Parts: sequence; C-alpha cells; structure tokens
Amino acid sequence: MSTGGETAFPEAWRGRRVGVLDALLYFRGQLKQGRGLWFLTGGTTVDALRSFILGWCANTQFNGGSEPQWQEFVTWLRDVKGEFPGEGWHVKYLRDCDGDHERAALKFLDFVEEFVSRPPSTPPPG
Repeated sequence: MSTGGETAFPEAWRGRRVGVLDALLYFRGQLKQGRGLWFLTGGTTVDALRSFILGWCANTQFNGGSEPQWQEFVTWLRDVKGEFPGEGWHVKYLRDCDGDHERAALKFLDFVEEFVSRPPSTPPPG
C-alpha cells in the first residue's frame, strides 16, 4: 500500500516474516501519529480493523503458515485481562469508547502493545 510516495510498511520488514501483531503495533504507532483507521484497514470503523486481522490470519493459514503469537495474545486478552467477550472485542470497545471508532481501535491496540511488551513468562519448574 502506498500513499503519496510513502510505503505503508517499514523497510525493516523486508525479507522477514511479519506477523499480525507486528502489523498491529505498527498501525498503533501510525494512529498515534494522526493517521486514521483507513491508513491500514481501508475503512473508518473498528469493524474494518477486525476484518483486517481476520483477513491477515486467514491468508496466513491458507498459505500454510500460522500465527501462534496471535493465539497467545487472544488467550492472554481473554484469560488475563478479561477483555475478549463473546460479543467480540470490537463491539465491547466501541461501546466502552462511546461510539468512537478510533478510540476503540486504540484501546485494542494498546492491549496488543501491552502483551508484546510484557516480560517473557518463565516456564514452571519441571
């Protein structure tokens, strides 16, 4: 994706596998710099972000890959943070943010950043 001579993705990603959490962290940074939801998702709603994630993960799976870190994040969001309700994070966060789609997206992306930035867990003694 290109906008006015800028590439949508960092040069550092060239030649390496980029996971969905990498993309979401990059997107979080772009939102914080004032770019809208449309910048990465092509839409202006939190549903577009959810669709972006589902599409990314489906494409990865259909091409023989997997997103284990995404699965770990979803489990963490559900079990540790209690923030993955049956109705979907996008519905809850939009309600929590009084209908503000960008704030709802940032709430979700802040959890992504928290998950990725947390210290690695130590395996239990064996």
